[in-house]
Amino acid sequence: MFDHLIMPPRAGYAVITTNDFMVIVRDTGDIVSVLEDADAVLEHLSLTIPGGLRRKRVYVESAPSASDFYEVMHQSGDLLDIVMCSADQADYLQQHIASLEGGPGNG
Repeated sequence: MFDHLIMPPRAGYAVITTNDFMVIVRDTGDIVSVLEDADAVLEHLSLTIPGGLRRKRVYVESAPSASDFYEVMHQSGDLLDIVMCSADQADYLQQHIASLEGGPGNG
C-alpha cells in the first residue's frame, strides 16, 4: 500500500475551499487531470483534510474560472462515480468561488 501523505496523486490540484458540506478543487493542469486521477486525489484529500471526507461533496472546477464542474461521488474517499454538474449547480459554485476570492458576484 502506498503512503499518499508522502506520495501525492499524479494530478495537480488546488483546494479552493473546504467546509462541512463540500470541497471544491481546481485542476491546475499538472501531469494528468484531476478527473483522470480522481481515486488518488480523493484518497489524498481524505487523509489531509481534518475529519476526512465524511459527508462531503467534492466538486472539481476543470480550469480557473471554468463554467463546467464535476462532482466526484465517493464513499469515505473511495471513488464511486464522476458526474457533470447541472448548469444551475455550476452557476452556484462559480458564485460561491467568486465570493471567496473577492470577485464580483453574478447575482
